[in-house]
Amino acid sequence: MASLKKRGKQYYAQYYAGGRQRRVNLATDSRQVAKEKIRQIESSQARGRSDFLPTRTLLSEILTRYVTHMRVIKTPKSAQTDCYYLRDAFGPLCPALQITSRKPSPK
Repeated sequence: MASLKKRGKQYYAQYYAGGRQRRVNLATDSRQVAKEKIRQIESSQARGRSDFLPTRTLLSEILTRYVTHMRVIKTPKSAQTDCYYLRDAFGPLCPALQITSRKPSPK
């Protein structure tokens, strides 16, 4: 069970994990948003997960790392096909998803 604390204008979540007390800044001054984040923390604790709040890692960085990993693990044609689907879903978000063929289609 997590509790909601206010310090200054910011809200904090206070909860126990692994027998230790934790306090996390919820990065909001809105009580409604803070309550929703508390609900997410409690829900993830009930599921047994510890990663309850989203990270600030950029999506382009995640996609670049995934494409690099995919090109090492998969065959070139399979990696090219997967990049096609990622480019279709996310658009030209990062340089790793750019078209590498000689003749790109007008699409």
